[in-house]
Amino acid sequence: MATDAIIVTSGSAPGDGRLARILEYFGVAVRAVAVDDLVLASRDDREAGSALFSSIDTFVSAIQRPHSAEVFWSAAAIYLFANVDRESSQRALRKLEGWETSLLVPVGTETCAFSVSSELGDLDGPMAGITVSARPRAEDCALTLPADTNGAVAPLLSANGRPVFVRFQHHGVPVFLCTSAAVVNIDQPVAGPFFDIKDHFCSAVPLAMFLTWAFRRVMWRPLDAGACLIVDDPLLKPTYGFCDFRRLLELMNLHDFTTNIAFIPWNWRRTSARASIFFRGQPSRFSVSIHGCDHTASEFGDASVERLEEKASLARLRMQRHQSRTGIAHDSIMVFPQGVFSSRTPGVLKRNGFTAAVNTEVNPVDAALNPTLVREVWAVANRQFDSFPIFTRRYAFHGIENFAFDLLIGKPCLIVSHHEFFKNDCAEVIGLVEKLNALKGPLTWRALGEVVRRAGRRRRLGPDSDEIEMYGSEVTVTNESPRPLCVVVRKKENDAALVTRVRGDRGDLKWERRANHIEFRDTIPPGQEAHFAIAYAAAPARRQPRRPVRFEAVVAARRLLSEIRDEYWQKLRRS
Repeated sequence: MATDAIIVTSGSAPGDGRLARILEYFGVAVRAVAVDDLVLASRDDREAGSALFSSIDTFVSAIQRPHSAEVFWSAAAIYLFANVDRESSQRALRKLEGWETSLLVPVGTETCAFSVSSELGDLDGPMAGITVSARPRAEDCALTLPADTNGAVAPLLSANGRPVFVRFQHHGVPVFLCTSAAVVNIDQPVAGPFFDIKDHFCSAVPLAMFLTWAFRRVMWRPLDAGACLIVDDPLLKPTYGFCDFRRLLELMNLHDFTTNIAFIPWNWRRTSARASIFFRGQPSRFSVSIHGCDHTASEFGDASVERLEEKASLARLRMQRHQSRTGIAHDSIMVFPQGVFSSRTPGVLKRNGFTAAVNTEVNPVDAALNPTLVREVWAVANRQFDSFPIFTRRYAFHGIENFAFDLLIGKPCLIVSHHEFFKNDCAEVIGLVEKLNALKGPLTWRALGEVVRRAGRRRRLGPDSDEIEMYGSEVTVTNESPRPLCVVVRKKENDAALVTRVRGDRGDLKWERRANHIEFRDTIPPGQEAHFAIAYAAAPARRQPRRPVRFEAVVAARRLLSEIRDEYWQKLRRS
């Protein structure tokens, strides 16, 4: 496998910088080398096993020179991509032996069927066998293979049956050819409410598949592939709307999945003793998170830190009271009502003891000033705002391809739902769960808090040492080796002064401030797990303000009318 990456250039190509940033994001050491300097730059590195990235034009030009050709033929793998000048790339491709009659043809602008092969060999992963309808980009083109390849070229991704990503051997080196000239700019804002891989299918999927294959020993890899279904709003009672929780428990046990209930703190007094016994007795299947405070419109989209502090503090207080009176534990994870939050909200949640947030919308309400970047939604969690983690979740209509791509790049699998998703004896729920469980690669259904605690990235530092990147305020790390494992744990922190202590399983750990993160170390015994937690200075204690009676009445009316809608009106409409 490859240990580092070399981008071979022959001028100023705008995609080279984007490609380099993607490689760096995944933790791959990368450098750009002009084709004229390739021999000198790489002579000492030939035994290291570099993967080379190049446009088709630059590749063909380079291999016509004996010394630079030698560098390519000593590579661990080669990734080729088309130039924006399609005809130039086609002329270059035809200079390869056996490729004289190949063609690069535009895919077009109409929606087409992109299909990932189910026979990917050692590239196997969650994208295997995925088919999706998507509109191609202008830079996408397809490949017409020579008639006499005799199976030497393996199509990995096709558009309307025509290859757009293939694998073949050249001079004994595995070569991967992507016929799209597009490269995702991970430093641009996300367009729309969520990142949709269908907008970049022909360019991003081949690159991500190649990276996770070629650099799997050196790049960042996920700590865990956790999954959880989250249902917003329900009261904790036997049935809510279309959701029958006892029937759901049977289905969870049958199909092996988990459900988190995003519980509205305003309802803290309304869980019965009987319901408490039921939900308290199913911790491996049901978990509870915090869904806003009053669940009023845009309550966490506020620009006022003081008002946000009041809501966050009251939400925590209500949930603590709920836990005291019912015995039902909850995770200090915020699920934003209507997906609305401001860029100031994450910092407030961190100071009020929340470990993370989960949200469907990726941009804050003040996105004009603080847009979320693509690199943040590719990450395990978005830490762009006060380095507080916001985990993204998806609706079923986002498509199995988006869930699969999230898993490919190391994100947990979190599904958003409402009670309507459970109609017809949970048919839609089970359909989605079966599709997710059928994806190739590990998927572990856990309580939401466990998914967050086990979410992070790791990469190998040495034979018995790993670097860990944690996202939430807690992380669980597993050592599956038969030897002790030294771990260097890093966590991004924009204000390390808020950190009061770092705890491990054996007590407090010494930690250090770095440029934009904190760092600590520990050793995990063979075959065991270690749990680490960071404590922050709490927000000053505040007396809860007396809220106007009119406001309380409006909140109560909103909650009751919402329940009438869910429990009766929507059922009547579907009867």
